Amino acid sequence: MSYSVEVGRVDGFDVHVLKDLSSGSEARVVPEIGANCFKFTITHKGKVLDIIDPPPSLAQLRESPSGYGNPILFPFPNRIRDGTFTFDGQVYQFDKRPGWEHSIHGLVYTRPWEVSDRGSQDAAYVTLSFDSKRYPDVMRQYPFPFIAELTYSLKGWELTVRFSVQNTGVKRMPMGYGLHPYFRVPISPETPPERCLVRIPARRLWELRDFLPTGRTIPVDEGRDFRTPRPLAGTRLDDVYTDLIYEGGVTRCFIDDRGVKLKTIVEAGAVFREIVVYTPPRGGAICFEPYTCPTDAPNLTAKGLDVGLIVLEPGESFEATVCFTVESYE
Repeated sequence: MSYSVEVGRVDGFDVHVLKDLSSGSEARVVPEIGANCFKFTITHKGKVLDIIDPPPSLAQLRESPSGYGNPILFPFPNRIRDGTFTFDGQVYQFDKRPGWEHSIHGLVYTRPWEVSDRGSQDAAYVTLSFDSKRYPDVMRQYPFPFIAELTYSLKGWELTVRFSVQNTGVKRMPMGYGLHPYFRVPISPETPPERCLVRIPARRLWELRDFLPTGRTIPVDEGRDFRTPRPLAGTRLDDVYTDLIYEGGVTRCFIDDRGVKLKTIVEAGAVFREIVVYTPPRGGAICFEPYTCPTDAPNLTAKGLDVGLIVLEPGESFEATVCFTVESYE
């Protein structure tokens, strides 16, 4: 059999290990910490290379659950101003981290998910679910019952992330969805940074003030324009890109490591209107974060802006897929 799924203990946590035995790729998922796929590796010319930037330990991931791997951002990606928004005439309040002015990254990336299925037929996969009714603190902040489902599927050098959510309540449910994956850059630790190119297919940026959109978009400036692939060259990014460039109905961000002739490609469909790009201070990584809406979407919507806020009617569902692929061009 070419695929396998194993369950083991790492740093005191249950971890599901997906393997493609023929290609030598592997992905690791920790259900207890937000269903985070904290590790994705390939084997290239006998060397194991990290594609996703992993945490030093799962204890560190527990301490900083949005800082490594692939955090899941729902029911809204990124920040909500003051943690509060109004929808259909009702005011809602999210909790904020101690010392933070705004809420950030939603309600599911820190909490346990349940494994509902796993298998190794046509790929190695694991499916996890999150029922908000089981979390009183979630329902207190976001009283819109939902069931979310997440499937990680590994085949060859491709890791597919499929997400779906259903409004299981009796009233309209506002939402947005995003991923926050950290990728190694360069892919190989032996590649000099200047031999690694980055591409971001976007024409405009949301103007930000205190990390929140003002409501205005601006053309990408020279320092943040990566439509033509080029090295990061020390550029620090924490920006919300928009007016994306779609090719065949998808956007394709990539890291091109010319030292080993490998590309890490993040492919997201047209439902993702924004891409947040973030370079963490620790260096050696970049986040390509597909979002269905920008930061602070419910408050921008309340100002009359069309920013892609999704509203699910009772019983209605939403689904989206993002693929992380590594390609060799030798």
